[in-house]
Amino acid sequence: MLRRLRTLILTLLVALSLSPALLVASPVAAVNVFNPVCNSGAANESTACKTTGQDPIGGRNGILYKVAAILSIIAAIGAVIVIIIAGFMYVTSGGDANKAGSARKAIIGAVVGLVVIALANAFIAFVINIVK
Repeated sequence: MLRRLRTLILTLLVALSLSPALLVASPVAAVNVFNPVCNSGAANESTACKTTGQDPIGGRNGILYKVAAILSIIAAIGAVIVIIIAGFMYVTSGGDANKAGSARKAIIGAVVGLVVIALANAFIAFVINIVK
């Protein structure tokens, strides 16, 4: 069971580490598709034509940032659960060196995972500020 949790956390961490690559847009993708529509008379009053100056996809409050934040929260909750389970395993090891060692490795892995999650969040925020 602990191996499955570890695999799940590693999968989420890989997904988080790949998410900054999605934030970098190529210059070709920077075309405003609303310009032809918004420049035609009555369409000027629609909410799609009114720009707020914030990118709804890659900006600070954009979809990609929110998805990365949700994934990091899920991964952090998983890491905390692993720490709790491994702590319980460590306390109930009863002096068995193998059980205590595996619990210690799980705790260290979960703490390293939390550090990676925090660094991934900082990196995502940094990339969003640079791209902006």
